[in-house]
Amino acid sequence: MGQKTEKIYKRAKENLDKQNHEHALRLLNEVLNREPSHPQALRNKALLKVLNENDKEAEQFLLFAIEQQPDDDQLHQLLGTLYHNNGKPHKALAQFNKSIAANPDNEIAQQGAAMVYAHMLGEHEQAITHFTKALESDPKNAELLFNRGCSYMIAEKMDEAEQDLRKAADLKHEKAHEMLKKYF
Repeated sequence: MGQKTEKIYKRAKENLDKQNHEHALRLLNEVLNREPSHPQALRNKALLKVLNENDKEAEQFLLFAIEQQPDDDQLHQLLGTLYHNNGKPHKALAQFNKSIAANPDNEIAQQGAAMVYAHMLGEHEQAITHFTKALESDPKNAELLFNRGCSYMIAEKMDEAEQDLRKAADLKHEKAHEMLKKYF
């Protein structure tokens, strides 16, 4: 990576931090014209494309970015999230799994896979596995505890469900309180 390219990237990052997306995108394009596989520039441009809410354009860019950096867990996770948000569970899961294969500690990919398994595919044992892995990084995440508790209930593991729902309730998760009153 050339020094000038890194200076341009640094300016792009500063513009991103200031929410000046248009200028940041122009600078990221300049970085990618110089170095098409620059990992941070690819990730940041992909994120801007997703935020721009043009899903087709975001998908096309993410597929291009993954061609440049096929082992980048964050790019796969972003594409998985895009697919998940657009009701494409199998495509989402494929991308989350590629992200997890590249980096098993990618908490967002673990959460994404868990949500697809739980809420879209109804495979709660698989969901529990991914919720558990995500909770290793963030053990006080009330939303993850609540969702894993619900998956435990559906899998008829009521003791584990009650434990997770109590932890979620202690962390002020409103629905966890309701579930505890209703089922325990």
